Amino acid sequence: MNTHTRFTNTNFTNLDELLDQKLIELAANAVDVTKSGPPGDPVNEAGTQSAPSAISDNGQSGQDLPFLNLDPYNLDGKDNLPTGDLTEGPQGMIGSGVEISGGAGEQQVNFALEMEGYTFRSDAGRLDIMALTEERTTEIKTMTFNGQEVAVEYQSGLAYGFEGSFYDNQFRELYVEMNAEVATSIQTEAFDADGNPILTSFGYEQMLEVTGQGFDYGIEEFSMAFEFMIDIQRNDFGFYEITISVTFEGEIVDMNGFAREFLFEDESMFLFSDLDQIDFDQLPPGFYEEIARFANGMGEAWDAFGSVNDQIEAVLLKLREEGHYQAWDDADQGLNDPFDFNLPNTDPFS
Repeated sequence: MNTHTRFTNTNFTNLDELLDQKLIELAANAVDVTKSGPPGDPVNEAGTQSAPSAISDNGQSGQDLPFLNLDPYNLDGKDNLPTGDLTEGPQGMIGSGVEISGGAGEQQVNFALEMEGYTFRSDAGRLDIMALTEERTTEIKTMTFNGQEVAVEYQSGLAYGFEGSFYDNQFRELYVEMNAEVATSIQTEAFDADGNPILTSFGYEQMLEVTGQGFDYGIEEFSMAFEFMIDIQRNDFGFYEITISVTFEGEIVDMNGFAREFLFEDESMFLFSDLDQIDFDQLPPGFYEEIARFANGMGEAWDAFGSVNDQIEAVLLKLREEGHYQAWDDADQGLNDPFDFNLPNTDPFS
């Protein structure tokens, strides 16, 4: 017997009709490429316009997903991480390094870290790490414009992988395989009359995939996947067409074979005359409701998820403190974003 929980919402705005309606009103608004703050900084200036969203007055439900802030350089919300001992196993290893490459019109600085065969013990329990990986990528592409080499594209990415088991203080095991990734791309294939770059394309993607087993919690197997995407394209009229999509999928199979499936999908399109008008609200409430259903289905195993997340964060911070990120620091933590467009905040959980 299968129980299927499904929430689907697809909301499209007809760009042609909207353009016809707004063309006269917006034509007077030239694309503003005023530089004020790095990409990703929140836009809260007076008069900004928010993209519509179906957020209730209560806002976010509080059911945020784990494994989305593992970065040891981002200390937000990490004041109370567990402290413990990191022990190397018989086949344990830790390695890290930087790769720098470049050629005509392209530069790359990448970092990779890998850990295998370690155990982290804290008051919350024991985390057996079969594999823990991190990859950081930065890339800049350039072209010759008016006799000078100028940047026309920037890409950055951060990815994590984990495989291992967590044992709580009741010796219950939760086996987890996890992959998480965030990527950003910025393109400037046009210039204004003064030679300043104009944003022509922006992309942001956040992805999480988790599978595992929780026999001690009555769960034979489980899986969940999350994907959030923002795509901004400058059209031939100088306006910005924006597509925002979010997907959550989950499945829980109990030890008796009873299976439950969870699904939320939402995609919306908007049109803005310039970057300063763009702002994003929180994700639709149906998204958080579906996560809450999945969390309820996981029971106490969902709390164990939180413990796994906290322990991984603590391990990565410990690796940074012990110097395993020194090569990345020596490389100035990769290539800096050469652009300073006034882009909106892209964190869907902020």
